[in-house]
Amino acid sequence: MTRATDLTDGVERALGEISPAAGYQTEISAVYGVAEVKPDKAALPCVVVRINSDEGAQRVGQTVKRMVEYEIEAVFSRSAALQELQRCHHDILKALGYGQDLPSRPLKPGWVGEESAQFDLAPDGGTHRSVTVTVSLEYIEKY
Repeated sequence: MTRATDLTDGVERALGEISPAAGYQTEISAVYGVAEVKPDKAALPCVVVRINSDEGAQRVGQTVKRMVEYEIEAVFSRSAALQELQRCHHDILKALGYGQDLPSRPLKPGWVGEESAQFDLAPDGGTHRSVTVTVSLEYIEKY
């Protein structure tokens, strides 16, 4: 395993824990990881994880500080209110350790750098609403 694979596994695992029983506001039905395809009739809300990029930033010998950008899309039914999508955005960041002290963050090999969210409220007759959270995570890889 590499730090990159550990980080992706950690992201998917952390997102899978989003439920009111774990202290979140959203009940996520399923997480579809980077290599998975969301079924057409998947239970909602669900989360789809994609990787946009993974770039080296600083090198010192065999150690490289890297920045990976994940795109995390939470898909809801068309009847979901904007507030549900906003709560889910908050839950996604919380699950990844955004704003938490370093010792308590859930993603030990990485930490959240930049993040943004884009809301799709399906105004053109779509069947789903979604919030896509783009999160940059920094991690250290050794070669």
